[in-house]
Amino acid sequence: MESPFPLSQFRDLVPSNLAFEFIQRVFRGSPGIFATTGQSGTGKLTLLLAIVQEFAKSGSSVALLTEQRNFPFELPSNWSIYLIESTEKAWMEATKQSLNSSFDILIVDMLSLKNYKTIFYAARQKQWVFTCIETPYIGIDVAYNFRDWQGLSYLEILQYFSGIWSQVLLPRLCRNCAKSMQISAEEMRLLDPSTNQSEKLWQELGCQICEQRGTKGRCAAYEILQIDDETRPILRAYLEKNSIHSLPNDKHWTIQECGRSLLRDGSVGIETYKQVIFQNPMLRIQHLLEQEKYHSSQLRDMFSRFVNRQVVERIMNRWDFAKIVEGERRKATCMFCDVRNFTSYAENASPDEIFVLLNNYFRDIIEIAFNYEGTIDKFIGDSIMLVFGAPTDQEDQELRAVLCAIEIQKKVSEINQCRGNTLPIQLQLGIGINTGNVVAGCLGSERRMDYTVLGDVINTAARIESRAAANQILISSETFLAVQEHIPCRSIGVLVLKGKVETVEAFEVVYS
Repeated sequence: MESPFPLSQFRDLVPSNLAFEFIQRVFRGSPGIFATTGQSGTGKLTLLLAIVQEFAKSGSSVALLTEQRNFPFELPSNWSIYLIESTEKAWMEATKQSLNSSFDILIVDMLSLKNYKTIFYAARQKQWVFTCIETPYIGIDVAYNFRDWQGLSYLEILQYFSGIWSQVLLPRLCRNCAKSMQISAEEMRLLDPSTNQSEKLWQELGCQICEQRGTKGRCAAYEILQIDDETRPILRAYLEKNSIHSLPNDKHWTIQECGRSLLRDGSVGIETYKQVIFQNPMLRIQHLLEQEKYHSSQLRDMFSRFVNRQVVERIMNRWDFAKIVEGERRKATCMFCDVRNFTSYAENASPDEIFVLLNNYFRDIIEIAFNYEGTIDKFIGDSIMLVFGAPTDQEDQELRAVLCAIEIQKKVSEINQCRGNTLPIQLQLGIGINTGNVVAGCLGSERRMDYTVLGDVINTAARIESRAAANQILISSETFLAVQEHIPCRSIGVLVLKGKVETVEAFEVVYS
């Protein structure tokens, strides 16, 4: 008879410091069920016992419950082992006996229909329970294993689980014949959606040592999920409502992230990574989801430069979000603000003085624009372009734009009064506003993309602004028709604008 396998140390199986830190964080949390999962032959029981051995270093007492008469591992001498008959009743009796004996840690070598009630019973008693789950599911998706088992809801699963470690085995790269290759930035984005640069990776070739496979031996890629008060609401929404939101990075380490780490350090080759991540149905879905999340994150970050957080969330949750990105025709109100006589000042000022002054000025204007849910389209020297009614609908866009302009003018006047002795010049703005139909959308590429609006409405707004005197707000007749009942205005007649064949009737906004 062969002797049992010796129990490996956790550090031998998983040398990653990141994984070690994850496990430590889980163990500092509330006691519950910690499961290692994977399909048959992935080494989940070996890993589970090694994790417990690491966790029990402080002197915790350990009891292992199993139905295997010839348990295949040589356990530490201070661990207790209970051989259980294959019945639900026997499992419950043994579990209660273990709890009465005040063991710190309970190990159930394999979760099954006969013992799952036992495991949850122990977790309800605030007991650490370590177990294996044989399943192709990864991470919190292992909860789907229980959907046909009576008496367990997703809420209960989340309530009593503290952590899940899912593991798959990958063919290890043969270092004897591995070939170094420079992968283009475009190809890298298929492997890692978060990267924008070319990288050097390894390709499997094949030699006599690896029998022409390009791989020799196996290594593990794993996913670690910590389940606690922070992650439970997100995971419950995912399981019950198919609502997908990212988990905190320090609570979730995905197989994709682990696989890319193995790819970059030369543990696995390019084709191995592609075969496992792209051809495994479970992991392929996760990989595609990760790509979509990254693209969404890019767009969220981009829109955050133009609008406030509340508007960003509204944009991202729109069912027709693609229209915003690809381009659409919509009504919008455009505003230009420009500092009068700034060019003559800039000719004699240092670059530092110019940028300090403009940054302070823009900071105040942006804050006011965000309060009215305006969109920051662009900065043009000492001028700023704001848009209302895009990318989200605003029925009162004209009124928002004019009220925003009034508050900006008042803020500039306040700055001049409060900081008059410290400012190198007295800031005075001219503002022009126009309303009409535009084309709005994202322009650029994956490397750099901006949201903007195009059309004659913008050109006209810029020309109106150029005719505004210091401290003056001029608006077009289209804007005036929408605000005349709310804002006092007076006609200044018809303007002939540079580059425009047709004249434009303009109105001055009256404010104190």
